[in-house]
Amino acid sequence: MRITTPQITAMMHSSMSANSERLGKLLQQMATGERLLLPSDDPVASVRILRVQREEASLEQYRRNILDVSSSLSKQEANLKAISDTMLEVQDLLLWAANLGANASEDLAAIANELSTLEQTIAAFANTRDEEGRYLFSGTQTDRPAIVYDAATGYSLGGNDERRQAAVANGVLVDENVTAAAVFGSDVELLNELRALLELLEDPALDSKDPAVGDQIRATLDSLDRTHRRLLATMTDLGGRQNSLTLLGESNGDVSLVNKRIEGELSQLDYASATIDFNSYLLALQATQKTYLQINQLSLFTQL
Repeated sequence: MRITTPQITAMMHSSMSANSERLGKLLQQMATGERLLLPSDDPVASVRILRVQREEASLEQYRRNILDVSSSLSKQEANLKAISDTMLEVQDLLLWAANLGANASEDLAAIANELSTLEQTIAAFANTRDEEGRYLFSGTQTDRPAIVYDAATGYSLGGNDERRQAAVANGVLVDENVTAAAVFGSDVELLNELRALLELLEDPALDSKDPAVGDQIRATLDSLDRTHRRLLATMTDLGGRQNSLTLLGESNGDVSLVNKRIEGELSQLDYASATIDFNSYLLALQATQKTYLQINQLSLFTQL
């Protein structure tokens, strides 16, 4: 079979073009550090990278959710701690007031004045709002105060007892709030007991020796004890949730590191191997060019 000069020229051009294309692509890979410039460079690896990137996007959302929930729980915990401290002050005053033999009516009225301030403080902490104006302890009805007061009916819940949840890991939801109902009960017993006691102690006609006064003080102390126990249990639950969030955050971080390693192995260029390929393509291109030049100069006249 005879190979004509045009065929030789076409083969040389095809070889040089192929080597130049491979060399150009390799130079682009070395410049970017990326092995995969197009999905077609390695379809299987490209699909795996997309899966890893989707998972990483989910992990990033989980990280943001964990930070938001942890911040919210910390604010709630701080306010519950403030309520607890205030309740202990109320307890001290009630124990003082319970010593009826040592207190005159004027003393009880002075104690009532201090208790009134503490009552308002507890209600204010229960109605704390976040930086976006949402009530922390109102359940899912965050636009309504957690506790409301009406002079005719007393204290009542303004929100509900429902929990808000956030996704913090694959298939894992965590409660991001506690409710006033969980702490104060459905009838806000403590604040209503305290309000009734204050009205009794503030009565100008109060007889400090009346046994009914002592009974009312003891009933309020019992209500205070029940509410404080619920509050402490709620704070313990909050602490447990914070610990869980910390562990989940660390777990998500470990998964993220693995994903980044896998993505790097699939997409990043191996410069040692690329350098070998570069030299091979360059030598092939130079050899083809030299061969083409030599063949192109051949003619019958050069052989005479």
